Formats: sequence, C-alpha cells, structure tokens
Amino acid sequence: MEKTDNSLSLIKRYKASAATLWKVITERDHLKQWYFDFAEDWQLKIGQTFEWSAGDTEDKQWLHRGVMLEIIPNRKLVYSWEYPGYSGTSVVTWELQPVDESTTELHFSHVFTIPFDVTEPALKRENFDMGWNHILNISLVEYLEKNQ
Repeated sequence: MEKTDNSLSLIKRYKASAATLWKVITERDHLKQWYFDFAEDWQLKIGQTFEWSAGDTEDKQWLHRGVMLEIIPNRKLVYSWEYPGYSGTSVVTWELQPVDESTTELHFSHVFTIPFDVTEPALKRENFDMGWNHILNISLVEYLEKNQ
C-alpha cells in the first residue's frame, strides 16, 4: 500500500477476469462475504447515497455514508466515504485494467479530500492502511480463490 499525506493506493493483480472482479466489487451478495454488508441502498446509480455500519464488534460500530460518483461497468467505480457526525470526507476509486482473459489489475485509491477527525483514534490513517491492506491483499484474494 503506497501512502501520501492525503491518500492510500495500491496496484494489484488478481486471478479473475475484469467482468468477474467487477461483479465481486459491485454486487451486494459478493460484497457482504469479503468487504461490507451494504443495505439495499447500495445501487450502481450515479448520485445514489448508501450507508453501512462496520467496526470492531467489541467496540463501536461506525456508520459510514457514501455517494456513487462514477460508474463505468467492468472498468471503474468511484464513491465518496464519510462518517456522519464527524468531520472529513474521502473518495474511494476501484479501476480495473484487464491484463488477459483471466487476470485483472486493480488500481485502487482512497483519497482523503478533507481529513477525518484526528482527535478520534479510530479514524487515524494507520487504521485505514491496515484495513485496506487486509481487505485487498487477504479478504478479496481469498474470496476470489474460493469462488473461481
């Protein structure tokens, strides 16, 4: 995971076609098994607002809110990410680039357009770095391996 003052990014190849990877990163039935369990408001529609809760089950469940910003089927998904009641906003981008029929390169970024509340320990940048590393390098890889 590459880090700058205002972003986290990763370029990673997955053993999946672009169409398969697209389904896995956009369809609720797939997402809830390796990423987050989104409510029915998760829809691939520009301007669509959606919410989800996540966090340490022994600690606090955080309400997240996003808005779909850009959708190019099988190529690119962009949405905002914020925590209602806390300062800060960010943008998450998933860009798929086919390498061959069974391999796709993901260009992922999480850009912090307005930094999250630094007085809130759970919103520290290190937590996002650890979280995305696990999601993209472990959870997504394992899910794709089991479901190919």
